[in-house]
Amino acid sequence: MQYPWRDYKSYLEDRYGERVYRIGLDGGFSCPNRSAQRTGGCIYCDAKGSSAIYQRENESGYTRKSKFIADIDAQLLSPAQKNLEQRLASVTHQIERGKRFIDERYPHSAKSIYFQAFTSTYDAPDTLRALYDHALSTGIYKELIISTRPDCIDEAVVELLSTYQSKVDAVWVELGLQSGNDATLAWIGRGHLVRDYLAACHRLKMAGVKVSAHVILGFPQEADAEILTTAHTICESHPEAIKIHNLQVVAGTRLYDLYRQGKVRVASFSDHIHNTILLLRHIPSDIVIQRFLSETPAHRLAAPRDFGDKNSFIIALSKEMQRLQVTQGDAL
Repeated sequence: MQYPWRDYKSYLEDRYGERVYRIGLDGGFSCPNRSAQRTGGCIYCDAKGSSAIYQRENESGYTRKSKFIADIDAQLLSPAQKNLEQRLASVTHQIERGKRFIDERYPHSAKSIYFQAFTSTYDAPDTLRALYDHALSTGIYKELIISTRPDCIDEAVVELLSTYQSKVDAVWVELGLQSGNDATLAWIGRGHLVRDYLAACHRLKMAGVKVSAHVILGFPQEADAEILTTAHTICESHPEAIKIHNLQVVAGTRLYDLYRQGKVRVASFSDHIHNTILLLRHIPSDIVIQRFLSETPAHRLAAPRDFGDKNSFIIALSKEMQRLQVTQGDAL
């Protein structure tokens, strides 16, 4: 299907000639923003740290496990308690489960390694190397993808990531921008500025590492002007891809407390359609769009609860852009 934006599935198939799916991993990392000095994390962040749904064993729907997996589960500790050996064992376990999940749903497809949860460059370089090396040693993978923050990309991290370009077809860093407005970043409690994102993006791109920028639409203090500022930041940094999320209120977050007090309104389905089109029209047409919606397990999601699934959103978005006769980048 031809979309009025550069879609991720087509990008992967064009590049690799086959379907490619990610194995999302929790490497046992934490985040500098979850320390006491930074008030325990971003306003919307829960204790799961954006880990893959199928890796959340107590809520992923897996009801039958072998004794081996059950034994490993009993040994799994919180990130702060794990030593490196336990973290490596956890990565092995997650990769095995991730492979089964992908093979059952998408047989005969290629795979990539995706360190997804928390800040996956927030550790000593030797520890990072051990975790990345171990994950890639478990099979043949198309890409190594690392999710992190702009303030956790220094020269040592960039140098390390560059060494993997000879081991996989592409090395990606998913970099959390969230908003191009410093005032919004302060309200989130993000702990970095837009200029930090721009500097990190520049370092990575100079080293040949591909960048996917994460942005959130629907912040209560942001209207069209603020979304256009975020679009301008995307244009300035020109990442190879972006992920768009709608602001979600998740139980156990500081945002949830504000929502219960009636201090926060979340964007509706139609609001997110409008916001997404506005952003898409004002970013370059060669940027790959990897995501349009946040995905939180329904039993922990407070709001919004009426969006439906991502496919229904994509269909509605495509129809509205066709009705308006607009495409990604056409307003530049």
